[in-house]
Amino acid sequence: MKMVLPGIALTVSMIAAAGCEVKEKPSPKPTEEAIDLSRVIIPGGVDFQGYCDTREYNEDLAGGTCDSKIDLLAACKFDHRKDEDERRKVVEFVLRDKGNPKSGVCLDGRRESFGGISDMSGYCAETYAKGDREKAVAELDGDTWLCRERLDVTALCIEDNNDSRLKAERLGSGLWQCYRYDTA
Repeated sequence: MKMVLPGIALTVSMIAAAGCEVKEKPSPKPTEEAIDLSRVIIPGGVDFQGYCDTREYNEDLAGGTCDSKIDLLAACKFDHRKDEDERRKVVEFVLRDKGNPKSGVCLDGRRESFGGISDMSGYCAETYAKGDREKAVAELDGDTWLCRERLDVTALCIEDNNDSRLKAERLGSGLWQCYRYDTA
């Protein structure tokens, strides 16, 4: 038994009579089967080390981030800089438990404790990202504190190659590739 819904049939008929077409939305990135490799432009990889060097960072071996080991004494001084009393200046950072990187305290010249570092990410943002807390964060990697900046790899491709049409993609090898589709 065949059933036709009059409302739907009428709507489709009216669309056809009006000359309207129903089009599918194009996919934002062609599927692998649809990619014409002769039309893909690949200007090269991404210079993470060059970018990281200009920001006083090291390139993370996995790529996509720059990082730097945190100077914990400098972070103490940043975190406890408000005290104007010369005798209460931070002069030392020590771990209360050598096996626990979260057990550190900041000490003054008389070895009195200010407490720990409460704003490690603030130190990273101020030191490496001109105060931008979205760009630089503090992360614990094993037993080492790092300031880490996650990179906009597409923006690096665009900047390095002076081509606003470029995109970035991480390959199966872990390396990053800049590319664009030639529309000509």
